[in-house]
Amino acid sequence: MDMESREKAENKVLLLYFMNRVRIPVSNMQLTRIMLENRFINYFLLQQCIHEMQKDGLILTETRENIDYYTPSPEGLKMLEMFIDLLPAGLMARLDENIDSIRSFMRLETSVVAEYTLENEDEYEVRCKILEDFKPLIDIRLSVGSREDARSICNNWKTHAKEIYPEVIAVLLGKTEE
Repeated sequence: MDMESREKAENKVLLLYFMNRVRIPVSNMQLTRIMLENRFINYFLLQQCIHEMQKDGLILTETRENIDYYTPSPEGLKMLEMFIDLLPAGLMARLDENIDSIRSFMRLETSVVAEYTLENEDEYEVRCKILEDFKPLIDIRLSVGSREDARSICNNWKTHAKEIYPEVIAVLLGKTEE
């Protein structure tokens, strides 16, 4: 196997290993961030590997709310088992060492969502959600008059959603303390 083919195979095995170890569907954005932050693989090789792995049926793609999430397919798991020896032990150890914190961060990241869109020249729609197993616990849409307000609401939702949610539920159930 030439060096280029070996590197490409190693990258695919690394991605399969990560997806298998994290045990939750991974978005392209999450996968890209994790692989780049840890300097496991560069952006262009990552995207090429994802595309080839989809084409070859090594990963399954599920689209939820216009975001693609990847998981290893049964064929991908077979490939991982056959070629796991391509991965350097130090790389696997580094990944294994951090997998729990990565998984926790990914769950939090996919459970609290805040985004905004421009509706017209002086109105933005802000959408704030909390998801559990990709099902909405709460989904709020607001109209605001400026980009700054929209950004502020999104940032505050991401920071305080876990505190806001029980308060909203209490108010809606009429269980607020007066």
